Amino acid sequence: MNFENIVLRDQSPYPEIEDALDDRQTVAILKDLASGRAGELNGILTYCFQSTIADKTNPDIGEIFEEIAIVEMRHLGLIMHAITKFGGVPRYESANGSPFSTGAINYSTKLKDMLELDIRDEQLAIDGYNQAIRMVKNESLKALLARIILDEQLHIEALKQIRDNVQFLSI
Repeated sequence: MNFENIVLRDQSPYPEIEDALDDRQTVAILKDLASGRAGELNGILTYCFQSTIADKTNPDIGEIFEEIAIVEMRHLGLIMHAITKFGGVPRYESANGSPFSTGAINYSTKLKDMLELDIRDEQLAIDGYNQAIRMVKNESLKALLARIILDEQLHIEALKQIRDNVQFLSI
């Protein structure tokens, strides 16, 4: 299967946050998007692990996982900067102050399982972003979160394309 046409990042720019005021509720929402169970940090670590596993038998898929991790790193950076703009400290912790845990990382070593769980987790991330958009007040933050969703949707499309076109004999 040729994966050259897979797109993992929307080409539109990420909106800048404007008129941010200290807001504990917004900081809490952002912390969960960054470091919660379906947050960006978990996605980064999952895709890095999967890239390493997939590289053994399918380097093309390993590279796609790595590229998704890089996009997720960009999202994490944007969210962490937003946390500071809204008066928070960008620690790797959930809204309730629990430190990030690697317990939710998808450690499956079977490609089919990886893809199914990744699709589920990307959808959970989108759901979290949509919920955040409904809850935050700052319009520029809403625009940033909506822009991040565009990338997450592309990740789902790419993962489904791989799932639907690869034989699951290798890993």
